[in-house]
Amino acid sequence: MSASLITTPAELLEQIVLIAARQHLQGPPSVLRSLRLTCRMANSALSPESNSYMYFMLFKDRFSPWRHFPGGQLTVDNIEHELRKRFRALQRIRRGDVADPDILESLSTIYVMMLEDDGRNWDQLLWARLPIFMTRFLRERLMVGAETNNGWPTENEVNVLAVSIFWLMSCSESMCDETDELRREFVQLLSPYSFAGVRYPCFTGLEYDFCPLENSPKTVVTSAYGVYSPIRPVSTTICYFGRPVPFNLPPVAPYAILVHFSRLETRPLMIPPHLPETRAEAVANGISGPTKEDIVYFNIHCKTHSPGTMYGNRFDTLLKSRRHDPDWTRSVRDPLYRSPSSLPGQYIPGTISGRWQGSFIAPYYDVYKDMLSSPSAPSPFPTFGRFPLYVTFRELYCYSPSIPLPLGGNEGVFENAFLPIGCRWHETEAGVEFTGKNASFKAYYSPPRREHLEIGFVGGTAGELKPSAHGAFDVIITGVTEDRYAAAWGGYRYMGRIRPSDGLIVLLREPLDPQMVELGRALFRGYIISSRNFVGRWRRVSSGVHPPEWESIFSLCKDMSWE
Repeated sequence: MSASLITTPAELLEQIVLIAARQHLQGPPSVLRSLRLTCRMANSALSPESNSYMYFMLFKDRFSPWRHFPGGQLTVDNIEHELRKRFRALQRIRRGDVADPDILESLSTIYVMMLEDDGRNWDQLLWARLPIFMTRFLRERLMVGAETNNGWPTENEVNVLAVSIFWLMSCSESMCDETDELRREFVQLLSPYSFAGVRYPCFTGLEYDFCPLENSPKTVVTSAYGVYSPIRPVSTTICYFGRPVPFNLPPVAPYAILVHFSRLETRPLMIPPHLPETRAEAVANGISGPTKEDIVYFNIHCKTHSPGTMYGNRFDTLLKSRRHDPDWTRSVRDPLYRSPSSLPGQYIPGTISGRWQGSFIAPYYDVYKDMLSSPSAPSPFPTFGRFPLYVTFRELYCYSPSIPLPLGGNEGVFENAFLPIGCRWHETEAGVEFTGKNASFKAYYSPPRREHLEIGFVGGTAGELKPSAHGAFDVIITGVTEDRYAAAWGGYRYMGRIRPSDGLIVLLREPLDPQMVELGRALFRGYIISSRNFVGRWRRVSSGVHPPEWESIFSLCKDMSWE
């Protein structure tokens, strides 16, 4: 009998599909669809029910391996469903329709793919022409609805995911290829999200709630711009490997701020000609403040790192997706997955320890006040100056059997960075000791134990943790401006805490010189995104849950030459 498709064994058909599909690893395997349409026999032989191995291999060839499931949790139906969903999203993006009615499903799928990417997902996104699509979306669709919102862009689910994806796909090469006009356009489009903290929160939950509960009462204040704390889209449900999974939308502000700084940094600070050349020359002539070499150093080294930036440190020994673990667990609330690398909550131990450098922006007070008092968005959005920011951080843990710091009232975040009001602390190389007002408590925090760090960077499961890594109840962050930077830009000390529910870092900053009261006390609040940049907003210290009279943005990246 002559050979025919009908008489071809299923195992041989499987190999034909896999060999043909591997000739073009980007995009859906068109050969599979074509063969399944030829006849009932081929359709049955190549169905997921009949050929689980083939679907497993198709997923493995095209997408980064799944890391977020314990062994044995996935079935062929799960994999086949996820394959279909991803290919639908990729094809929609490739078609380039920024007004597609299913764009929310597509963008949520793309966002999860980017957080899970170890290389293969990005190849598929390039096939889909994602960079072209996202640029078009920001320029053509981001401001849809702003005309009925007093000129302010909306923080809906689609816009949140679009801005987040736009940052996650950023790389230094693509930013260098942008024209100055396009960079300015991106900055203008995203400036409202970056600066208008009274409208666009920078946090996954209420800023002032250290231990948020599902039904926590919300303090509400109203003024010209509306409700504070602002209401934002918080959660939805996505289909992940064929199962409905709760999905917490990230706040749009941190990603907008990262886009903002990365574009500003293409324009170096100008060097005033009257400045001394070096620090030695400044000291010899009794001149304080920055020198020309200080500004040159800032322009070269203080750059916001794109998600794929290689640091040359232990993070680069991890799979790329491991850097996104805190971001992933903040968003995808899958009951089957528990991250072994985030203790406590959404934070990888050891991430913030070291020297960080970057910049902050300080808007003019009157301009910010006008923005608060007016319901309409300024047009064009004002631009502001950028200033260098340097700090060397330590992270310190409260291990069992020590008792962590008590919690103050919710308003304590605005006065003392989640630390009890009136407490005092004494820091040494061995750790930091806190004493409560009227000696009402004592708490001791020490540097992270080696076994604790290994959890974050090597990865393990709960059954593999060493006993000395257990019992890390709380994380305190301390920081200081080193002398070489303090001489140029002013010196500060920092003290704060990490919120375990989402990894929010809140720091109280005070001048090193108590006589320099004009420098003031300030609060820095933000997240470390993709284990690469500490980004957020800063404001003057205040009391109570009220909109800040003045608030701005900052972005810090780790200086790996320090390690």
